[in-house]
Amino acid sequence: MIRNLLRRLADFERDDSLAIKIRLKTIALFKELTSPLPKPLRILDVGGTEVFWERFGFAGDSRYNITLLNLHRIETHHSNLRAVVGDARNMPEFRDGEFDIVFSHSVIEHVGDYDAQKQMVRELLRVGKRYFLQTPNFYFPFEPHFLFPCFQFLPLWLKTILLRH
Repeated sequence: MIRNLLRRLADFERDDSLAIKIRLKTIALFKELTSPLPKPLRILDVGGTEVFWERFGFAGDSRYNITLLNLHRIETHHSNLRAVVGDARNMPEFRDGEFDIVFSHSVIEHVGDYDAQKQMVRELLRVGKRYFLQTPNFYFPFEPHFLFPCFQFLPLWLKTILLRH
């Protein structure tokens, strides 16, 4: 029962989920900050998905040309979305300043150690002119990867037990 409640809170597909409410605030800020910029905007979304941009009304909108960079190939179905396979730590496929905005939502913690994260940031700074990067807050009480409150504060032995069950 509790697990189902936690899943509903984190469900990106449900309009009433906490995850959607938080992301709606994030996207509202993104729209506010980008509204005065000349269109079309060239956006690089590091680790992005088509469903994210569909969910918030950017897919199919010619004011935004969005490149989704991922480690593995993904499909896109909108003329303004393009998928590219690559690594955010090394992006030779992109020119310096090629994108008006680099967008990244909770990706940096997945690229490796601190040196790998610094390399990712250097590359994002190189290929972008502006940046909208969201990083997780370690002290946020809900850990969305494991759907468990305060998981990050538990001792390793208890985390191990929980992950096995």
